[in-house]
Amino acid sequence: MSEGLKPVVRRSGIPVGFDPITFEVLNNAFSAAIDEMGIVLEKVAFSTVTSEGHDYSCAIADAEGNVVSRGVGDLPLIGGTISHRLRAILDHIPAEDICEGDIILHNDPYLGGTHLQDVSVVLPVFHEGKLFALVQTCSHWPDIGGPVPGSFNSEANSSYAEGLVIPPIHLARKGVWQEQVHRLILRNVRIPRVIEGDLRGLIEGARAGGKQVTKLLQRYGGDTLKTAMSGFLNHSEAMLRNEIEALPDGTYSWTDHIDRDPGKDDPRPIPVGLDLTVAGDKLVFDFTRSGPQAVGPVNCPLSATASAIIGVCKAIFPKVPLNDGFLRVIEIKVAEDSVVNAKFPAPVSGHAANSAEKIVSCLHGCFIQIVPERSMAAPTNLVNISVFGYDSRAGRESEYVMYLWLCGGWGGRPKNGDNQTYMMPMAAGTRLQFAEVLERVYPLRIEAYGFLPDSEGAGRFRGGFGMQYPFRITHGDAMINTQGDREFVPNWGFDGGKPAAGNSLVYAPGTTEQETVGVMRANFRVGEGRLLDYRQGGGGGVGNPFERDPDLVLTDIRNELVTLERARQVYGVVVEAVDEDLAEYRIDRLKTEQLRSNHGERVA
Repeated sequence: MSEGLKPVVRRSGIPVGFDPITFEVLNNAFSAAIDEMGIVLEKVAFSTVTSEGHDYSCAIADAEGNVVSRGVGDLPLIGGTISHRLRAILDHIPAEDICEGDIILHNDPYLGGTHLQDVSVVLPVFHEGKLFALVQTCSHWPDIGGPVPGSFNSEANSSYAEGLVIPPIHLARKGVWQEQVHRLILRNVRIPRVIEGDLRGLIEGARAGGKQVTKLLQRYGGDTLKTAMSGFLNHSEAMLRNEIEALPDGTYSWTDHIDRDPGKDDPRPIPVGLDLTVAGDKLVFDFTRSGPQAVGPVNCPLSATASAIIGVCKAIFPKVPLNDGFLRVIEIKVAEDSVVNAKFPAPVSGHAANSAEKIVSCLHGCFIQIVPERSMAAPTNLVNISVFGYDSRAGRESEYVMYLWLCGGWGGRPKNGDNQTYMMPMAAGTRLQFAEVLERVYPLRIEAYGFLPDSEGAGRFRGGFGMQYPFRITHGDAMINTQGDREFVPNWGFDGGKPAAGNSLVYAPGTTEQETVGVMRANFRVGEGRLLDYRQGGGGGVGNPFERDPDLVLTDIRNELVTLERARQVYGVVVEAVDEDLAEYRIDRLKTEQLRSNHGERVA
């Protein structure tokens, strides 16, 4: 427990008189049902984005759209928007028009969504003739149409330039398939066969959830299940209030920056500022210091802003079950037409790699001041990469859209030491697509796959290391579209810790064709066989690097993660090579002490 935390009286939201064992059994039954939904979704879906990368989220909600349970492997940035999506559906489709056997489709960012590629399927569950629950599956489609393949259009200055918008619409009515809607969607995407598979995955995943809710209704009855579902919300709310009430009251501030507005000829970064107030048993997230709505696609719709906040809160308070009980405890303040509260038709396709990442960063910047044992310095920042081309390999002659991302370093931790290399915090639950799978599915060769030496944010406790992922297209030319950040504004360190190396993408390095593609680029042409050097950044450090344990520096050298030169210059540790081939090194303790002593004198 951090200094300043207060003991509190524990409250419980379990319904009075409700058997606590049955309550826990039902809670786990719902969670297991959602995990089953995810398994069915990924097994049926065609794209590697879903089947290998797990870029999806599933949930079960009550009849009012309150999410009562989420699965273990959920994607936080999608998961936190689900109740917003469901309420938009309930607002836009009359109650009498929601019937048993319906399938409802939705991807509108301004009706509770994220960006257009995240498509939801919702199935209503009825009991005794009345709407009882809503089950939802949502996954990232590798293409949703629009001017550029993959729909990550860095040149977009309007939502109309990003892809096909699907407001809440019936794909099936009372069990009758709406073929016209189906054809309309597939006609607007570049890879209809793959998208058809992903759509079927969403539907079958939702059906699996609906079947499990129906089984629970048959076993326990509607009254018991309804009481339990309400109790799940109350219980999470009570647990979260208990956790917050133990924190020291006060206001804590942090500011981070998006690299730039790609829609303007202006290199200045865009601020995302947070003032987090702990007031009793409530959290107030005030983002009114954030910059105005951008011309380019780096904005967040409010639902995505809320989702980023909820995702970090779940990480800071890991014991609290994640459902809409969280929403009762937090208050979000945003300015109108700001980069974290964009208004239609502002483009938002890059929100996850830009404004949402900075929201996550600012929350960690505030929480590291409150509960340093649960937070960290700035973690790695997402880069979206879509590659489009024609696969001319025998038996595979067709167009393809490949969506890539990579993991990177998380920030150092003041109380828990060094951090390692993982998926982005807001993408926890996803995983890297296996290189062997990508090389089989796409005309691709991955030349290397490993940690980037010297890419960590140095500190008494270092951040995790970045990754290197050079690849080339083996058959035909291709087009690449990127949306990312942290090319210019680095992942920050804390309390004297250093920032980490940022993200980069370079075309044909070491040749006369070498060019910096950058992480915010549209319609960049890639020649067959040309190397693309993709580098994902590390995490920021915590504390003065000259106070780092020299033996920890030596371990990183032996693991080929830190070079001898960096050890001397950044950490003040002098290491000699005994046998580099055998990775045998030793610390010169006297020279290290002298170097660090001289550094301290210069600082003084």
